[in-house]
Amino acid sequence: MTTTKAKQEELYLEGYSFIFSHKGYVTLDMEQSHDLLQNISVCLCSLSDSPYKQALFSYATKDQDKEILIYKVYGPDGFWWYTVYIGGVPQRFRVPDSYQAWQKICIRWSSETGVLSLEINGQTLARKVVRQGYFIKPHALVQLGRAHHEDVFFHGEIQQVYMWNTTGDNRYNPPMFGWSNLRYETQGNVALDNLSWPPYIC
Repeated sequence: MTTTKAKQEELYLEGYSFIFSHKGYVTLDMEQSHDLLQNISVCLCSLSDSPYKQALFSYATKDQDKEILIYKVYGPDGFWWYTVYIGGVPQRFRVPDSYQAWQKICIRWSSETGVLSLEINGQTLARKVVRQGYFIKPHALVQLGRAHHEDVFFHGEIQQVYMWNTTGDNRYNPPMFGWSNLRYETQGNVALDNLSWPPYIC
């Protein structure tokens, strides 16, 4: 099997999305902090018609493959389920609407309280408490469309990916990485293509 790899630097990706097929994924080149993270926010948009378990976002460190990990699956009950790992501990969220459309999600977690929230298409689901007092480690491998050290990938489209080291209103906070200046490397069956609909759909 032939795989392809491409390196890009500081691309402005508004109006584009990554399209993932069989075992394709994207590695993000982020500026590595030496500080432990006490607060995090991760936002992205995805579109998929696959009913299988899929990995959207992975932040893996040397000591913990599932430091931050976001899975999604279309359950037999007809609902989308998201599983979010913080420090290796999972929490599950059921999405109330069962439809195949773009899903904009944001997770927010605070070490001080342990409160983990999942917002989807502007609606915040019932919050969970996980890993209170834990700190997210730095020096991470960040990937889209793949769970680190697992044979779990993503089939569909991903766009508008951002990560912050805060949990508040991030409109005026600089992200750790973001869609407007993303450095990345693709591996396998991934394409970057412009959207055939208005980019503000997500």
